[in-house]
Amino acid sequence: MRQHWTGAILCSMALAAGLISTSGGSALAALKPHATASLWVAPATGRTTLSAACQTAAYTDINAAISAALPGDTVVVCPGTYTGSVTITTSSAVQPTITTGVEVNKSIDLVGLHGAVISATGLDNGVTFYDAASAKLKGFTVAGALGEGVYAVISTRLTVEDNLVRNNDAGTQTSGYAECRTTTDLLGSCGYGIHLVSVTQSYVLDNTVEFNKGGILLTDDYGPTHGDTVAGNLVEDNKARSGIKLDGDSASGVKLNGKPTPQLGGIFANTVSNNVVISNGTAGYLSSSGTTGYGSGILLTAEVKGGASYDNLVRGNEISGNGHSGITIYKRYAASDLSGDLISDNWIGTNDIAGSSTTGIFVGRASVTIPQVYETVIDNTIAFDHFGLYDNAGGVTRFGNHFVQVIVNYKS
Repeated sequence: MRQHWTGAILCSMALAAGLISTSGGSALAALKPHATASLWVAPATGRTTLSAACQTAAYTDINAAISAALPGDTVVVCPGTYTGSVTITTSSAVQPTITTGVEVNKSIDLVGLHGAVISATGLDNGVTFYDAASAKLKGFTVAGALGEGVYAVISTRLTVEDNLVRNNDAGTQTSGYAECRTTTDLLGSCGYGIHLVSVTQSYVLDNTVEFNKGGILLTDDYGPTHGDTVAGNLVEDNKARSGIKLDGDSASGVKLNGKPTPQLGGIFANTVSNNVVISNGTAGYLSSSGTTGYGSGILLTAEVKGGASYDNLVRGNEISGNGHSGITIYKRYAASDLSGDLISDNWIGTNDIAGSSTTGIFVGRASVTIPQVYETVIDNTIAFDHFGLYDNAGGVTRFGNHFVQVIVNYKS
């Protein structure tokens, strides 16, 4: 396994300092740190049944509260349904068209109390982080978006924790959201419930991601995605696509000689651990060839020439009932890098239920002319499948795996 690149490269993003203005004050006073505050949001009606803090909340709109917040503040949202979307950014650069909500040039924490719902029906995304640093989203239900429920791009040190992200990716080919209009293999899918794009050193923890077209997606469209942790999530019933997908989607992930270029792209040194990933990708999606594709429980791949996904850790997950294999590692092109991942200590039940033979782990390549895929698969429990580990890529190191009522433990 090659050396991990964790911490070696950070996406170029600067948290706007926003020094406090003190008209007529000293320079020392101007540098005094902001004393962080909590701004409360509650519905305009029905407050009498809520807590005392919610009854006296100064705001009825989430966007109004975050507009008033200073960098480092926390916006606390009381139970209720709030229509709209929001983008949190620390950049003054031109933004991509990613939401119809307000854009806020500061890094803050959004914390929802139990019952706080962001309803993004008809909007591109529920919550978007763009060029943000050290921001948090916690405790919300995010539902109804045409694209992703939670979309984070070119950001670092984010935390997306303890949210319910459901019934997003509702767009169609006639929707305004770009991914919905594709005519290639994403047909019928506008992304995933949670999507990290060129995000580093961030955490996706203890969320429930369900009834979207796909679950959790990591890509590298604008730069490398590395050092992220996806842990403790329940990812279920995302019927069209995979539960958790790590996809080298940038053609800049490797050089022409196949060597990685981590300063430019690639999905590497990420951890996917202790998630429950069940019943994803069972209905499938229509590809450009007119055939139906199905989603895996956890999928590591590179969808483009020059793409790279390597040196990731997949450990301690419970995976069953998915349309394709429980864990799939698939190399599509010779001019890409897919190797060095460690797959260990997972419990993998019956998967590939949409295929002809149930399979726990599948490591494959599109052609025998493509170089072997070198992966390490150890100490997993695979149960109630026809094939336990199916390796048609020729480079898997395997030992310590335990097979329970599996017909063929290892197939090459």
